[in-house]
Amino acid sequence: MDENPRFFDLVGSVRAMRRLRPDPVPDELLFKVLNAGVQAPSGMNTQPWSFLVIRKPEEKQWFAEHYKAAVESRLGAFDLKDEDDSPMARQMRALHYQMNHMQDFPLLLVVCGLRDWPFKVPKAERVGLAPPNFGAIYPCVQNILLACRALGLGAALTTMHQVFEAELMERFEIPVEYGVVVTIPIGYPLGHFGPVTRKPAEKVTYFDRWGQGAS
Repeated sequence: MDENPRFFDLVGSVRAMRRLRPDPVPDELLFKVLNAGVQAPSGMNTQPWSFLVIRKPEEKQWFAEHYKAAVESRLGAFDLKDEDDSPMARQMRALHYQMNHMQDFPLLLVVCGLRDWPFKVPKAERVGLAPPNFGAIYPCVQNILLACRALGLGAALTTMHQVFEAELMERFEIPVEYGVVVTIPIGYPLGHFGPVTRKPAEKVTYFDRWGQGAS
């Protein structure tokens, strides 16, 4: 079987890039990324995704203020000691940077999905708004992240919008038949891409019964 090392090198270096430069991202690159996203599979080819790109300074500022308030309401105040170089501390510093510079990033991509009741919810219990079709939207999101990496763009998905989703939808006039799935700041990274650290698949894979190895 032929292997494609370029793909495996790429997928092994797709990390959350939370420090981005303010330089604008050309529309040509943005649509290259989005067109990679819409190649994702979806059940019955429904293609239930739509995108909102936030670029105007005042709109990014609005989002940034609400995002910061949401982060602080859920994670509390950041107390990061300079000497702490643990992985968690590094992640929190990156999040802190993103939180305080969201308005400076060139664009914020809001990925929306058509609402669709999951099969497990009986029809009689389908009251109110259905959730967006997460199962169809996340493959699209992963394609977007891979495309960003392939083009040298930094990106990091966030779901903190959930704290202020009603206000977000009203502000940007998102129709009620859609739900917001993720928001992805995109721009040229300040840092460098590098290999990610993950548990090997062999350590989290079981055969026929949970906890049973391959042999």
